Amino acid sequence: MCLNQRRFCECGRNSAFLLFRDNLLPPEVLVNLYCPQCRSQAHWDGARMLADCGWVLEFDVARAQALLDLKSVRGPATPEFLFDEGYLTWQGFSPGDHEVNTRLHRRLAPLIEKDLPRYLKSLKDQWLEHVAQLKAAGWRKAQRA
Repeated sequence: MCLNQRRFCECGRNSAFLLFRDNLLPPEVLVNLYCPQCRSQAHWDGARMLADCGWVLEFDVARAQALLDLKSVRGPATPEFLFDEGYLTWQGFSPGDHEVNTRLHRRLAPLIEKDLPRYLKSLKDQWLEHVAQLKAAGWRKAQRA
């Protein structure tokens, strides 16, 4: 089971849906979250921060390392490791994927009872199109899809 959480950026104008793999890390490991509008407030430190398409995540890597060590998780608690291995990452491929997925399901919901195979095909096709757009835009997790 994984914890999911919505977190607002420092300026409060945008939010991201986050996933915490196996609930090993508490939300406080993400010290700051900056959206493209407030990222200029971040004082860049590559040892604690990760950038992804205009967003910046700042981690408490020392706390993360201590918690991962307690659980015998191998690997240095770098921002890249925490994000790419899913210990504290986007829920989906980008900060807003949860909302995109919800809107997609709502829009296609009328097809469920009328034509389930068409619903499933439309859902798959439109999600794959969304992922292709994220990949083209350079979103980190979409590059691995």
